[in-house]
Amino acid sequence: YHDPFWAGTLEELDRILSRLGLRVNTFFTKHQGLDVIEHCSEAALNIIVNPWLFKGSAEKFEKKFGVPFIRFPHLPVGATDTTKFVREVGSALKLDSELVEKVIKEEEDYVYSYLAQSIGQLSWKRFAIAGDASNAIGLTRYLANDYSFSPVLVIITEQIWRPEDKERITKAISDLEYAAPPKIVFASDQWEINQAIKNESEEITLLVGSTNEKEVALEKGIQYLNATFPMNERLVFNRTYAGYRGSLTLTEDLYDNL
Repeated sequence: YHDPFWAGTLEELDRILSRLGLRVNTFFTKHQGLDVIEHCSEAALNIIVNPWLFKGSAEKFEKKFGVPFIRFPHLPVGATDTTKFVREVGSALKLDSELVEKVIKEEEDYVYSYLAQSIGQLSWKRFAIAGDASNAIGLTRYLANDYSFSPVLVIITEQIWRPEDKERITKAISDLEYAAPPKIVFASDQWEINQAIKNESEEITLLVGSTNEKEVALEKGIQYLNATFPMNERLVFNRTYAGYRGSLTLTEDLYDNL
């Protein structure tokens, strides 16, 4: 019942930001320990990668230690959103724009050189996603913006209470470059989640969700990928779908689960 990709995600974001010349404190990777925690108030910036969590903590940290924060409102998946993430961090820290764009160009070239090989390997999909807000947004935007699949339904399975948080989540999912916005449902009860999928009037040919959605995918006879949590049928060490290179892993997994 926790994100099994957390370590790989932190490592990928660390890898990207380190290329900008930054020393990245994740607290939980690279054998970082108490020394990092003791010196965390010396940071130049806190980065939140989530649409609704950690605002209170970041504001208290800024008030006590004077460390500003930015919020990237979802997990960056793929070149389009990861490039946006890199530019926002670069702007917040006033980094050399030439260095930022050099890193972006090299990372995008790396990803697109591989994605070009997969053109035609995966047929066009009409997809639904069920998962926590950050992952659901990131996966939806990647599949729609970078891979040109059509989003039909997105179910946010966390309990989101504040209207402003729901608005931020809805905006991030709906603001797509190459696709019409999907239907968005907020439901944390598994029966409601299953009913939303079963009763969707539009055809769904791909369901990306947790272990809990596998049964309904089998009932509907559609392709299923276990990519959100809870996840009890896969062992994950340092894999991730985040960032530039994580999107290649996601594309591989989609093909493996045809």
